[in-house]
Amino acid sequence: MLQISVSLENGPMRAKLEKLADAVRAGAFDQPVEIAAWKAEAALVELTPKKWTGMTRKSWSVKKVTAGSRLIFNSSKVMLFLEGGTGQSTGGYIYPRNARLLYIPLNVRASYGWQKGFVFGKDYVLAKRVKGIQARNIVRDYTPKAMALLKDEMKQFLRRVMT
Repeated sequence: MLQISVSLENGPMRAKLEKLADAVRAGAFDQPVEIAAWKAEAALVELTPKKWTGMTRKSWSVKKVTAGSRLIFNSSKVMLFLEGGTGQSTGGYIYPRNARLLYIPLNVRASYGWQKGFVFGKDYVLAKRVKGIQARNIVRDYTPKAMALLKDEMKQFLRRVMT
């Protein structure tokens, strides 16, 4: 919390300082923080790949945690793999843990698990290992830009308050 205490007899300067003191109270920073959060969320949506259904991109949300703070998050599990990558601990490959081969479905029907009647090569394939995906580091790379965005919004807010 920010505390300012100044004693002045000068009327115009005192009025400006009182205006500034009112502006920095807890709930007053809500507006610039919210604007910066929405701009950051829009940028993260654009940076997230749209491939196939676009659900990972649509899963970005902004949540108000407390007055003057926002949480930008993605509720999709796929985003964890996009951000951190897969197979990093095993040299970039994913190996089976409980079976000899990995089951890879080739269509939607086969994605629910193997059933009698499936044709190898048409419905599914088996592999000893598969290549993991590279980490995209979308959030990590955008964090400094989001902080700069918040800083700019706060500067604009304080300029509006002081005029």
